[in-house]
Amino acid sequence: YANEVARRVGWEEAMRILAKLHADMAPAVKEQLPKLGITGNDARAGAKLIEAVFTHHTPGLLDLMTRRWAEDTPQRVVFHHSGYCASMEACKAIGRTPREFCTIPHEEGLTPLVQAINPALRVRLGKMRPESEYCEVIIEQRTAG
Repeated sequence: YANEVARRVGWEEAMRILAKLHADMAPAVKEQLPKLGITGNDARAGAKLIEAVFTHHTPGLLDLMTRRWAEDTPQRVVFHHSGYCASMEACKAIGRTPREFCTIPHEEGLTPLVQAINPALRVRLGKMRPESEYCEVIIEQRTAG
C-alpha cells in the first residue's frame, strides 16, 4: 500500500500522509489524558502517552518488542527498541530502509501527540537498525533559544 501511494504522490508525501493519520489523533488524545492516567507535562509524561497510544491502538505489539529506557529525565526520555518490529518487517517487504520509512511518521506523527501535553515536547529518532543494534526513540523538551 505504501509503495502504491508513493508511486502516485511520491515517497515523502506518502509518509507525510501516514504521519498525519497519527497527528490527527492529538485532539482526541488530549481529551483522554485523564482516562489514561497521564499527569504532568514533561518528557516522561510524553513517553507514557506514546506507550498508552500504542497499547490502545496496537494491542500486544509493544509486548513483542524488546524495549529499554536508556535515559529518563523530565527533559528527555530515550527508548532503545530491538527485537521484533512491525516497521522493520514492512521495510523488508517494500524494499525501503527504516530511516526512509520511519522518520517522518514517527517525528511528524508522534510529535503532535506529545504536544497535547506540552507544546515544547517533540519526538525524534536517533540511532536506527540495521546500522545500530537498536532503534532510538527520543522524547525531549525543546529549550528556548
